[in-house]
Amino acid sequence: MKIQIQNYIYYNKKQIFTIFFLLLFILFLIYENTGTVFAAEGKNITQNWAAAAVFYHTAAEETETFRMTEEEFLTYKTNLESRLVFAYSIYYNSLNTPEQAALEASQKAWLDCYYSYMDALRQRWINPVKIYFGVTGKERRTNVYREFVMLFLTNRITDLEEWNAGSYAKIETDFTPEKVDELEQKKEQLQVDMGLCLYVIQEEYRPKIKEAHRTFFTFLESNEKFISLISNNNETIITAEELLQVQRMDYLTGVQYQGCRFFRREREE
Repeated sequence: MKIQIQNYIYYNKKQIFTIFFLLLFILFLIYENTGTVFAAEGKNITQNWAAAAVFYHTAAEETETFRMTEEEFLTYKTNLESRLVFAYSIYYNSLNTPEQAALEASQKAWLDCYYSYMDALRQRWINPVKIYFGVTGKERRTNVYREFVMLFLTNRITDLEEWNAGSYAKIETDFTPEKVDELEQKKEQLQVDMGLCLYVIQEEYRPKIKEAHRTFFTFLESNEKFISLISNNNETIITAEELLQVQRMDYLTGVQYQGCRFFRREREE
């Protein structure tokens, strides 16, 4: 009887080990198929990338900012800047004196943010890179610098033109308390994401990136004061407009973060 029990235990252990190694083999096949690339020994990578995202020359979708020539980009940028000046001037002249002063302060803070980001991104991100958004096969080749410039200009132009037309970002009044909480959560998450940009890039590039991040929150505060003035302190409009600004920067920060990871990852391979 004792021998039978021992044999039973032995065969059950054998089955357990067989299942265990089978599971390991399946996991190995999964990792092989997804093409996950791990950091070399001693390298500090915060997250693993799919192989297709790591290597820049691997085929991937191309954005408009990747495909356009430098001449085309400069022409596009110049046209947007001209449109911005026009939109600002038209709107500024339609306001009363206190509103003009508030818009002027907001626009100055926006320009500080714009040029600060341009200065930071010129350090390493003026050339195209491949970025990865967490889904294998969804990598894309883009230009982080150009994408920021074009979107940041377009967003500001849109704001000025819509404000001039009396149109503001809107949320249902009944949901304002929830949106206020969402706004605070989004701002906290944005700061975390900005911190990740600093963490994954070399020390020498961090000061300008950190300064750019700081200028955004200065602009956000200045813009809130302007919105408060033109909306007669309408909390719904103030919250909606600020949430819109944070959501926009959240996207741009995500692009910047992926650009930072590209340079860190590509060079460690």
